[in-house]
Amino acid sequence: MILEHFLLSVNETNCYIVACGKTREAVIIDPGEWNDQIAQFISDHTLVLKMILITHDHSDHTGGLQEIVAKTNIPIAAHSLNSKAVKPLKDGDVLPVGELKIKTLETPGHTADSITFVVGCEIFCGDLLFAGSVGGTPDQESFEREIQSIKEKILTLGDDMVLHPGHGPATTVQVERIFNPFLMP
Repeated sequence: MILEHFLLSVNETNCYIVACGKTREAVIIDPGEWNDQIAQFISDHTLVLKMILITHDHSDHTGGLQEIVAKTNIPIAAHSLNSKAVKPLKDGDVLPVGELKIKTLETPGHTADSITFVVGCEIFCGDLLFAGSVGGTPDQESFEREIQSIKEKILTLGDDMVLHPGHGPATTVQVERIFNPFLMP
């Protein structure tokens, strides 16, 4: 698997490219912008973008959609509540990308349309969970839903799973389970 991280200028948002090393088919996750660095990486590695994956509908994660779609004409896959979704997703959907299988988990809380993507031991969780923190929510009910999503859908995936959040550094399920103050009993 090919995995590349891009730190975008818009709100220091993380954008990711995940590709099958054999077929070169790829997805781009949360393209808050389209820039020369991303385009160059795709070209240098002879990748073929097949789909755009969106973890939630906030502009710092979706700002590059229009330009990418105009250049590539690839579909946008997002939660069925997300109005930008050309390919609506629900919990348990599996997206084939070359020989990779990308599993979809509905993880509401930060937003109603928050969704997490799991590829092997890599988790792309948007603004659901950060290293040492969790995503902001509009009210207590949403916060409780977010914590429930994290505990039921993310922490159960295994301690060695690597979390790739929408902002900040990568972390692991084990580190967050033990040290994240928002997840302590």
